[in-house]
Amino acid sequence: MEAKPAKIRLRDALRAMDRLDHKGNPSPFTITFVTGDRKRDTGGKKMTIEGGILTKHAKGLPMHMRRVDGFGGSKSPRHYQNATRNVSAPDGSITTVHIRLITRFNGLRILW
Repeated sequence: MEAKPAKIRLRDALRAMDRLDHKGNPSPFTITFVTGDRKRDTGGKKMTIEGGILTKHAKGLPMHMRRVDGFGGSKSPRHYQNATRNVSAPDGSITTVHIRLITRFNGLRILW
């Protein structure tokens, strides 16, 4: 008999992304998602970010690049309303990920 792949609920994955260790440092994670942009009618590519963190926790980035709360001359991203998160990769690139297009988190399949 084949073992079923391990799974994690989306809300638990989102909580784990936002988690900080006892020193206040973010915990890196691996995320796999499908790209999609309705405005540009593009997407459908599967992407993986290994060792990513949420940009709101990236202390090395200036506030206007974190785009957390709209201060620093940036527009508020309204992550809750848009169901998105900005993920910073180890190479410094920032990717906006739609949470409903996440397929895997730390190797675990996402459950709804």
